[in-house]
Amino acid sequence: MKIFLALTSAGIGLIGMAHAQQSPSAPVSDQEYIQRATSAAPAEVSNSATIVRSKNGVMETLKKGTNEWTCMETDGGAMCMDPNAMEWAHAWQSHGPATSKTGFMYMLRGDNGASNTDPYATRQTADNHWVQTGPPVMIVGAAAKAMTGYAKSPDADPTKPYVMWAGTPYEHLMIPVPIK
Repeated sequence: MKIFLALTSAGIGLIGMAHAQQSPSAPVSDQEYIQRATSAAPAEVSNSATIVRSKNGVMETLKKGTNEWTCMETDGGAMCMDPNAMEWAHAWQSHGPATSKTGFMYMLRGDNGASNTDPYATRQTADNHWVQTGPPVMIVGAAAKAMTGYAKSPDADPTKPYVMWAGTPYEHLMIPVPIK
């Protein structure tokens, strides 16, 4: 499991998670990093989560959690994932087969935009249907593909739940969460 976690986390960290294209400004202390990473999910989840950080290309555990959640900050923002979402993210990053398991992710610090059609886009172009959702939660895996009734338009309305990357093995449900 440690190797799987390290590979998944490193893969996510390397490309910066397409859901939020904003780099952390400057190196921060481990304590500040933990605060930033745990802000991605409710305290009831993140306070007991494992916190991982990539330093010089090596993934390290800053805090071993007591639940099965993992939180991290990447070049793309902060996120917390359950084990099934970690598996899904690993498949996405490695261009592998999508998992049949249902996973859940939090990104409550926000989403600064991503292509709604290209899982590997790293910047906005004229034809990649860039969408900015704000703070979302995500349902990933086979169950997300089976959900009906959600918009699958390339030009999604980010104020309502929609399917991102529709028609790809990595399509998933984006659910905007208004933060007050």
